[in-house]
Amino acid sequence: MKKSSLFFFVTILALILTCTGFAEGTGKTTMDYRTEEIRCQNGADSIYGIAYIPDTDTKVPLVIFSHELGNNHESGIRYAERLTQNGYAAYVFDFRGGSAPGTQNRSSGTSHEMSVRTEASDLEAVLEAAKNWSFVDSGRIFLLGGSQGGLVTIITGSRHQDEIAGMMLMYPALSAKEDHSVNRYHSKDEVPEDVGLFGGWMNVGSNYITDLWDIDFNAMLASYSGKVLLLHGDRDGTVPLRWSEDASQIIPDCEFHVISGGGHEFFGQPFEEALTYILSYLDSQIENQTKEVQTQMKMRIGDTPVEVAWENNESVEALKELAQNGLTIQMSMYGGFEQVGSIGQRLPSHDVQTNTSSGDIVLYSSSQLVVFYGSNSWAYTRLGRITDQSSEGMRELLSRGDVTITISVE
Repeated sequence: MKKSSLFFFVTILALILTCTGFAEGTGKTTMDYRTEEIRCQNGADSIYGIAYIPDTDTKVPLVIFSHELGNNHESGIRYAERLTQNGYAAYVFDFRGGSAPGTQNRSSGTSHEMSVRTEASDLEAVLEAAKNWSFVDSGRIFLLGGSQGGLVTIITGSRHQDEIAGMMLMYPALSAKEDHSVNRYHSKDEVPEDVGLFGGWMNVGSNYITDLWDIDFNAMLASYSGKVLLLHGDRDGTVPLRWSEDASQIIPDCEFHVISGGGHEFFGQPFEEALTYILSYLDSQIENQTKEVQTQMKMRIGDTPVEVAWENNESVEALKELAQNGLTIQMSMYGGFEQVGSIGQRLPSHDVQTNTSSGDIVLYSSSQLVVFYGSNSWAYTRLGRITDQSSEGMRELLSRGDVTITISVE
């Protein structure tokens, strides 16, 4: 082959690969994505963050990244970009007061107000807000945290096990009490108002120490009933590897990997290795969740079976009990955006103001099943989401007249 022909062939191949796009190291075609600045409220305070959203009209799983002590949302961007290219939405944000001097933080608060408890409160506020984002599959929200963000993930994940689909920890700062010499104080009253961390690199208030005082991270890890992904570098000079080795023995269902050459934060090849484990974990969790759903509750709209990602809450459990011998609900069109029908009895409910979109299934007034082919905002309890229909597909199923919905357990 002549050199010019070879050059032409290689050039065309490169253009094809560039236009198609492949997720590095996975062999999968990448997805286009967009970003959106989203602020969440925690009381009167504002939390700044950026959502990375795959270019699709269906709801997708979400990974919420919690950054390390002293960093900001930017430490999670490389993860967010790659996750989004692989079909997962991601949200990176600034903890209130969680950044060191010289690192921009666009959320409210100061470092003297910050602690692991205030950061857990921030993550809880983000988690609650994310359930109502139009692009998020609310039944598939994952938490990912590094270092102190890992501690915050442990606190939040253990408190909200029914609201998340999984928990991923990278080099979690389980050595924090030792690092900051919490035990040198005989009582909380002895803790000074100003405390320098790591030789004055960052100054915090007394609540940073006192909030660490009573937290039993091992007990929280032991209480988590789902599978946890735990990653730690063998060259971590900040949090020794032994802390994660010990944690891996405490967590009931732990997938633990030592990242070769990984320090405190992952870059280069350690980052690629960590990302491979993260994507594998996410894919596996979703596959297992899908199999569990498919072997439990089934739903048909008229003669059309639809796939549903059911919520993990007591309302769905009560609905499942009703559907053991088959449940038929006569639906009626309403408002040009939904169909509603009586379940026949009241179910447990925890109504919150909810922004719904096409495919959402909710419980209204404890006894009404509502399925959307448009959008609305009202107080509902989420039951699930239809995952195999586009907005057009939902409109085709529901906008042409009243339908019958059948729910069964198989």
